[in-house]
Amino acid sequence: MNPHLRTSLVIVAALAGLILLVACGGSGERARDFEVVQFNGETFRLSQEAESQVVVLNFWYPSCPPCREEMPAIEAAWQELKDEPVRILGLYVPQGFDSERDAQDFVNELGLTFSFATDRLARIAEAYDFDAFPKTYYIDMDRNIVATNLGILETDEIVQQVRALLGGPAS
Repeated sequence: MNPHLRTSLVIVAALAGLILLVACGGSGERARDFEVVQFNGETFRLSQEAESQVVVLNFWYPSCPPCREEMPAIEAAWQELKDEPVRILGLYVPQGFDSERDAQDFVNELGLTFSFATDRLARIAEAYDFDAFPKTYYIDMDRNIVATNLGILETDEIVQQVRALLGGPAS
């Protein structure tokens, strides 16, 4: 490929990623630090995770239809991005009759392989000024919330957001 064409394509892809970031509305706020025990028993602390990688934080619960619908897209994005400096955390927020066991069963049923934990008292959701499900926050390595998305995500938009944060081509 012509080096000038390649450079032009990279610039266009980066600009498209930045437009996506702006369109989805980052708050420009610093992400509040938190620590949770993941479903696999390991500890996740945002300040440590965000030192070396982008963090995608998705708030969900098992009986939420849009949450259920977007999980395969998040998994597909994770499969595409898992060798890059990114961490995806599905943060289950207890709602209604759903239990942590229901959340774990759902994760196992779909074969989801990205990270999951429980926001036991919804304190993390509260700290993030959370308003509806599903909601996703894109957090850069300086721990800034640079984009949010309310509603069902598609694989391509997750990948583009993350790659834009990493400063690489959007696809």
